[in-house]
Amino acid sequence: MKITITVENPTPEALKNLLALAAMPTAVVTAVPDDRWTPERARSYYDRLPPRAQQILLQIVEGEGECAAEELKANGRSLRGSTGAFRRVLTEGKRTGLWPDALPVPLVSHIVGGQLKKLEMPGPGTEQYALPVFEEGLRDLRTGG
Repeated sequence: MKITITVENPTPEALKNLLALAAMPTAVVTAVPDDRWTPERARSYYDRLPPRAQQILLQIVEGEGECAAEELKANGRSLRGSTGAFRRVLTEGKRTGLWPDALPVPLVSHIVGGQLKKLEMPGPGTEQYALPVFEEGLRDLRTGG
């Protein structure tokens, strides 16, 4: 059995009780910082994106965390308006309390000379490396399941 508890601004008494519960010999406690993506957060985020932004996100995940803008625009597909959805959906989720305020936008745009060149997730070795959790959270979509 897995139980997830989210506590924001716990009172000292509530914190004391939670710590006592976690100290039980058979307890397994895992803490997720508010500035990290989880598979559940990744899937929830994906589900709220508009269809074109969902396609882009999947293409980036399938591309090992990055994709050139030209590849994203293949077959005459425009990126106009699609990339703004990544920040907008995250902001809306934070405003409604779905995600913590410290959660970063999972994609970074690389712009050269005013032109979008590629989109990528921050890479390995960075604190915000989100690719593995997005791979896990979107696994059923990527395998056709």
